[in-house]
Amino acid sequence: MTIVVFNFEKIQAERTSNLQVNINIRNNLNIIDVAQENLPIQKSEDVLKFTFEYVVEYMSDVGQIKIAGHILFMDDPKKTKEIIKYWKKEKKVTDEVMQQIINTILFRCNIKALSLSQEVNLPPHIPLPLLEKVSVKKNSSKDYIG
Repeated sequence: MTIVVFNFEKIQAERTSNLQVNINIRNNLNIIDVAQENLPIQKSEDVLKFTFEYVVEYMSDVGQIKIAGHILFMDDPKKTKEIIKYWKKEKKVTDEVMQQIINTILFRCNIKALSLSQEVNLPPHIPLPLLEKVSVKKNSSKDYIG
């Protein structure tokens, strides 16, 4: 199981109104389609194309970030046929494959969405680690050596 290609196809970020004090942010990731793909360098049936859409929605119509793209996933031809068959029947993929696909999409899209949110002045959609704040100590003249 290997991810061979990750491509963004559509990137959209917009802030539609002024920021508010408490903004609810909702993230959503959808696998839209799974299909067989033929690579120009390798004519085989072991490559699958996972098409996805990732949306960060800032509630109360404050803004939205949409990212669409696809992943090319390579595996054993028997397994890819099973994955396609199961997708066409249930619109689902096995947990093992889905875990790898979802983790890759979230990793790449969260970084891109974080950068885009900064560009259009929206708050970050994921909690950032707290940074230490600098505090100034007042030194008394008695402690000064020099």
